Formats: sequence, structure tokens, C-alpha cells
Amino acid sequence: MSSINLEKIGMILKTRRMALGLSLRDVASSSGVATGTISQIETGKTSPNLTSLDAICNALKIPVSSLFFEEQQEKVFVIRKNERKSFVRNISNGKELIESLITPARQDIWGGMIEIPAKTDSGDFSVHDGEELVFVLEGEVTYELEHVSSYTLQQGDSIYYPNCIGHRWVNHTDITAKILIISTSPYNFYESE
Repeated sequence: MSSINLEKIGMILKTRRMALGLSLRDVASSSGVATGTISQIETGKTSPNLTSLDAICNALKIPVSSLFFEEQQEKVFVIRKNERKSFVRNISNGKELIESLITPARQDIWGGMIEIPAKTDSGDFSVHDGEELVFVLEGEVTYELEHVSSYTLQQGDSIYYPNCIGHRWVNHTDITAKILIISTSPYNFYESE
């Protein structure tokens, strides 16, 4: 576990204050935090409490999380289209349904693109934790939500559902469809490296 870098936090606050053209007194007046305390925070000489830090950040119109940018930066991933990991999700009517990961599966949320050949489906109703958002990139897909309804989605349409509702999809058409799926469910279709 890394320690908090007080100098870095102070530098971010001071840089932001100066960019806004505010004096220490201006920030003190807006935040209710003493001028001397703000000065000590900016120079990294004191460890601010969360209430003071939140008040100062509100006065400077920045989220508290921006003070910990390096920690957040480690959570950013870019996956280039030629770096996507693809695999056979399942086989339906003798045709392979290919999924390509567009986000790493190790995160709290993951995304994938699925090519759904004509006259295929995802199999039985699936029920699990999390929630999903599906966006139809190409073609037409029918989403069946168990005990709820069936929804025919065309290019540009989307559907959201909690995964506690049984769900499956079907491509009834004669052309391949492609969907983008974003999910907070535990990912178990593919073993990450």
C-alpha cells in the first residue's frame, strides 16, 4: 500500500488555485478552512482531514479523486483493435459465435463485442450477478428476458437489465449481427493472462 504524497496533493491544490486566480483568502472564505491551514496543506507541511480536503476541493471546483491521479491512472487501459483477444463464445446451429474483449476482464466492469451469425442464439437463459448494457452495432438481435418480455433491437438500439433476470439473445435474421456488451458481472468466459 502506497503512502499519501502530501507534497503532490499540495502542489495540485496550489496549481489549481493559481489557475483560477484565487488567493489563499478567497479559498478560505469559500471553503471555511483557515488560510494558514490551506497554506500548510499546499506546502505539504500538514496532513489535511477529509472534511477540510473536501471543502477546499469544492471551493476549487475539482473532485477529491483528482488529488490521487496516479492511483487512478493505473486503472486506465487502452486496447487497440489489433490487440483484442478473440475466442469462440459458443456454437449455435453449427456456427461459432466470436467474442472479442475490448476491456480487460480483471476490472469491475468489462466489455466485449460479439458477432452473432445468422440463425444463432446465446443458448439457455443465463442468470448471474451484476448488470449489463447491450448496444447493437450491426444487424438485428432479439433479447429475451425471462418472465419479462422479448425485445427486438436494431442497429443503434440498446438494452439494460440486471443479470438476476434470466436473459438470452437470438439472431432470427439471415445476416450476421454484432453487439457491444458492457457488464459488471464476474467474467468467466475467458481466462486472462
